[in-house]
Amino acid sequence: MEGADKDVANGSKETGLSKKLKKKLAKIEKSLSLKEKLQLTDFPTKVLCVQNGGLGNDVCQEELMAAFSPHGAVDCVIMLPRKPYAFVCYSDCSSAMKAFQHLNGHTLKQGKDPSQNVILYLLYVERAPPSVVPSSERPPGLHILEDFVTIQEEASLIEHFKFNIEDSEGQKECGVMKHRQVKHFGYEFKYGINDVDINDPLPDGIPTICKGFLDRSLATGLVHFFPDQLTVNQYKPGQGIPPHVDTTYAFEDGIVSLSLGSQAVMDFRHPDGRHLSVVVPRRSLLIMTGDSRYVWSHGITPRKSDIVATPTGCGLTLVHRDTRLSLTFRKVVMDRKEEGKSVIEALLPETEGQAVALEKEHVQQVYDDIAEHFSGTRYKPWPRVVDFLQEQPPLSLLADVGCGNGKCLGVNKDLFEIGSDFSKNLATICRSRGNETCVADVTCLPFRSDSFDVVLCIAVIHHMATKERRQKAVSEIVRVLRAGGRALLYVWAMEQDLQEKPSKYIHVNRQKRIEGSGSPDDEACVVSGDHSRIASSESEESGRVSAGGDGGFVGGTQKMSELPGDVEKKSDRDMGLEERYGSSVGSRKELSDKSCSVSGSVCRGIERCGEEKKESDGSEIVSDCSGLSISERCKDEGVSAGEEKITRKDGSEANLESHDKGRTTGKKLQIHVNRTQFQDQDMLVPWQLKKAAKSCDVSASGSDQQQVFHRYYHMFQQGELEAVCQGVPDCSVRKSYHDQGNWCVVLEKL
Repeated sequence: MEGADKDVANGSKETGLSKKLKKKLAKIEKSLSLKEKLQLTDFPTKVLCVQNGGLGNDVCQEELMAAFSPHGAVDCVIMLPRKPYAFVCYSDCSSAMKAFQHLNGHTLKQGKDPSQNVILYLLYVERAPPSVVPSSERPPGLHILEDFVTIQEEASLIEHFKFNIEDSEGQKECGVMKHRQVKHFGYEFKYGINDVDINDPLPDGIPTICKGFLDRSLATGLVHFFPDQLTVNQYKPGQGIPPHVDTTYAFEDGIVSLSLGSQAVMDFRHPDGRHLSVVVPRRSLLIMTGDSRYVWSHGITPRKSDIVATPTGCGLTLVHRDTRLSLTFRKVVMDRKEEGKSVIEALLPETEGQAVALEKEHVQQVYDDIAEHFSGTRYKPWPRVVDFLQEQPPLSLLADVGCGNGKCLGVNKDLFEIGSDFSKNLATICRSRGNETCVADVTCLPFRSDSFDVVLCIAVIHHMATKERRQKAVSEIVRVLRAGGRALLYVWAMEQDLQEKPSKYIHVNRQKRIEGSGSPDDEACVVSGDHSRIASSESEESGRVSAGGDGGFVGGTQKMSELPGDVEKKSDRDMGLEERYGSSVGSRKELSDKSCSVSGSVCRGIERCGEEKKESDGSEIVSDCSGLSISERCKDEGVSAGEEKITRKDGSEANLESHDKGRTTGKKLQIHVNRTQFQDQDMLVPWQLKKAAKSCDVSASGSDQQQVFHRYYHMFQQGELEAVCQGVPDCSVRKSYHDQGNWCVVLEKL
């Protein structure tokens, strides 16, 4: 805020503005002209620029109207987001001149001390900028029903659910969160697991006072069930809730929320980076279905005021928040599968929302659950990956997208590196080993464009559940690369055996048993998840399956000494950082100190781990792909939407669509039998975890409990990875090869 003494604030009306005020205005005029490019003038006009009267100074349109209207007819007040100034437009110049004389140096608001006073400074401008009109766009599936309850109903509900300090002490259904106070009815939402315990309902169900408006919500046809879980949140001004998606597998489609006491602006964010701010009015009912429920995250920024549309809808103003009560109703999914049993209901997604939900449950959540055990099996990068890293020039900037526990970081100690992973727990392990790490989705990386010299993406893209999301992942990798930068991509191959050389992943005897037991669709061995026939070998499975960015054999049960490229099983935790990185740890720090901070220069809003704010030299086929022509999405006549083409050196073409001919959306996903040939391109791959039983574990027996988790994978056919890359502009495939059950490409950004 600008300060002002009495001489400035009380400039003589007869003799004009005081010298001190004129000096202040000259300084402001110079700043606004240079930084904001405003067209200011010394001659009176009908438009006044009001410094310190903007939304950025917590001033609302009503306050400006009250101050400026007494001096003449005000046509409009224009306020811009996050700007400390506003524009007041009069119907004539004489009115603007009166306001200029009387309100220059005027104290609009008194602060706690003089330095916090809001002092207005006025300048003439030739013309005002166009008014900013708030967008009315909403995420698909989001519905807001205004004035859904009456003022009397609102008062009764606020009184019924009012929070007292005593209510939050010692009661299971009440609590004080960092950002808000909460109460639960029906089932307690356990924030540690982001779920409810269906076997532990609360004594009090949905209060009967809610029945009236809940019946009205059912009558709209937008929701199709009566809820059995209620979370009541109380937000005081300045409080909010971080962006999140309500647990996809815990609650049915259709989240209902009633806002009482105050409005709020809810921020919806799409994984591709789109951001929509939606005003949730007081006494309105918000219903999230479809994509708004499963794809878009939602949250409320902690602040004491919101920028909203004016009552006429033609501009912006500021509205202060009051204490807000949010009643969020959900229907709990009761058909839960017992842990350790296969989830056979998973279907191949038909929409992006379904794909995101599948990935959250069968990729992100699984790797969070098995992170420590999984990390213990990942301690040495593959030879071909090491070769690629060692080829990079010194001081190159590297992003390991899907870094897992960070086993590939530190291979070339002359590189600046940052890792990211979709699994917060794996990223936390990586960070604990001294690596710069963040939590990020490969389809929406938190890095600036054209930032990196090198990108590593090992065994990540095959976790994307649709062709479009796999292509989006490659597009994001290309976006963050600088021109001339290169990326190495690894994905699991459908073709485990190639050129008559047996795969080290395939267990011959087990494959024979599977082939002799019936068709690949045999319910007993593939779909049902009953692994009793192979229990003897599965019980010791170390699960060499890559996750969130760790290339490896698919679900192998080999002894560690038998794994190609590995000498013996020894975890990084036992080796220690000094042994892992050797004497060059210090030299890497010196390089970092001399040059730049990786996180500070390339990251845009990353979540740091631990802070609140989330091999083989075996047979291969190598082909020089420098002749592949990579261009914009195919627009040639005769090529249907979504169909991409690769132009080979010989002039022949291959379509990305051809790799999806056998794909039937909506079909049930099969469960793969580890160490056997893949029966389909899209499958659930088991990971068997053996751990000490805890009191909260389901079906624990004895001192140990075995759990089977299922991860979604898309197995790439030969040429499919290149075809995905073909759909991404501004990149070229320089090399592709098959490396022990993986298809691999080296990309270069043009």
